[in-house]
Amino acid sequence: MTNTLVNKLLRRNKFQPKGKHVYITGGSKGLGKEFAKLMASKGAHVTICARGKGDLDLALEEIKEAAQSCENYENLKFNVVSADLSKHDESIRALDEASSKHDGRVPDVIICNAGFAIPGVFIERPMEEFEKTMQLNYFGALYTIHEAAKRMAQQGVKGKIVIISSVAGLCGFMGFTSYAPTKHALRGLAECLRHELILYDISVHCYFAGTIDTPGYKEEMKTKPKITKDIEGDDKMSPKEAAKALYKGICKGNFFITSDIIGDAIRASTLGISPSNNAFLDALLCGITWVVTKPVRWYFDKMVRDNKADYPVVPADKIN
Repeated sequence: MTNTLVNKLLRRNKFQPKGKHVYITGGSKGLGKEFAKLMASKGAHVTICARGKGDLDLALEEIKEAAQSCENYENLKFNVVSADLSKHDESIRALDEASSKHDGRVPDVIICNAGFAIPGVFIERPMEEFEKTMQLNYFGALYTIHEAAKRMAQQGVKGKIVIISSVAGLCGFMGFTSYAPTKHALRGLAECLRHELILYDISVHCYFAGTIDTPGYKEEMKTKPKITKDIEGDDKMSPKEAAKALYKGICKGNFFITSDIIGDAIRASTLGISPSNNAFLDALLCGITWVVTKPVRWYFDKMVRDNKADYPVVPADKIN
């Protein structure tokens, strides 16, 4: 009897989407859209936000279709908001619009998924790319989170804030100098918020997703250096698989969430003083990963050294 009770407590689902309002940025494509469909299928009200109205409207139809088997379908609200979330005022307007459909109540769950990457050789990329990437990936999330957390605290909503980072937010290598720092910054923000928002009973999660086969990924491949492609390999998951992994992690109450064993190993080895998902397993995984990654890192460095000839210094007048 005691064992049964303990098992139930350990396996307790800590996230029940039914009847909740889930707000997803970057929700018209890829992971954002699939997570929106998953939430709708579980009886949640869903609002997705992105820039392109056409893509939003197409995604909305898929979201509605995913929810049709729900017993509370007739009472569910599905909405779209078109906004440029890299701008502070647009982020606030988008949240206002989403909340207005629910009598001004802030969404229960905030998923900050909007972002992009433009891989390339560091000294060849224009500074505008670094600024643009940081503006959307980090500040775009910050603007939404700051306003949403404030409203949750003021309205007494014990909500959830989910920050979409990346495995590139746990480690860095060639080709991602404009992208990885933004994802590391999101990890830092998540760690501070997890601690501080205990004040208001707001929970925080950070998702370190692996490679996902999305329209954005296909765009990345156009500028991605060959070494970066070789390090990443061909393994990638579908947006649907990535959405399921995220949902599973939230249900478990994990602060740091990953989508595959490699990501989980890197997570465990870079925990610092962050909460572990399982103290014993994380300690074991950390030790193994520390040993295994030494030759892996050496090999990655060797790949760069051995391919210097493929990356000659480009004259200043030839750089974009």
